Amino acid sequence: MNTMTLHGWLYKKPGKRTVQLGLYLTLFFQLSVLSVEYLGSVLPIWTGEAIVLKTEPVDPRSLFRGNFVRLNYEINRVTVEGGGKDYKEGEVIFVTLIEKQGIWQAETIDIKRPEHGSYIRGRIRSIDSGSVRVEYGIEAFFMPKEKALKVQDEMRGHALVRVYVAPDGKARAVGFKCLGEACG
Repeated sequence: MNTMTLHGWLYKKPGKRTVQLGLYLTLFFQLSVLSVEYLGSVLPIWTGEAIVLKTEPVDPRSLFRGNFVRLNYEINRVTVEGGGKDYKEGEVIFVTLIEKQGIWQAETIDIKRPEHGSYIRGRIRSIDSGSVRVEYGIEAFFMPKEKALKVQDEMRGHALVRVYVAPDGKARAVGFKCLGEACG
C-alpha cells in the first residue's frame, strides 16, 4: 500500500517521461485546433460550387480586424411569406439560390436543408415585416488599406463577389470585382 500522503504527492517532482508526454500532448492539441480551423475555412473552396453575388460596400475599416470592405449582399435581405413569424432571430436557415444572367439571387428560405439545388446557409439577424435579414459569414472582404479606402470613396455601390458554397451550405468569399473605377 502506498504510504505517501496527499501533501507529499503535491510536492513530488514529475519524472522526465511525464514532462515529455505533457509537452507532446500540448503540441498535438494546439496543432489539432489550428488544423481544424484552417480546414474549416478552406473546405468550401475545395469542395464548393462557385457562384457570383451582387453586393455593395458598407464600411472598410476596423481597428481590431484591419482593413476590409464590409459587404451588403442582395441576398442578405430575403422576402418571406407571412411576415416572418415562422422564423426566430439567431436561427440557422438555408436560402435556395437561382442564377439569373450570371448573378445568383435568393429564391426561397427554409429552416430545413434543401435536398437538391444550390443553397447557402445563413443565420437570421433580424426580422422585419415581410423580410428577414440574414448573415452568411461572407460579409467582410479583406484588402490593403489604400485599396479599401479607394473602394469606399469611389465604388458607390456596385460590385460582384465570387463565393464558393460547400455542399453543407457554408460559404467563403474569394474574389471581389468592382464595377467602377476603384478596383481598376
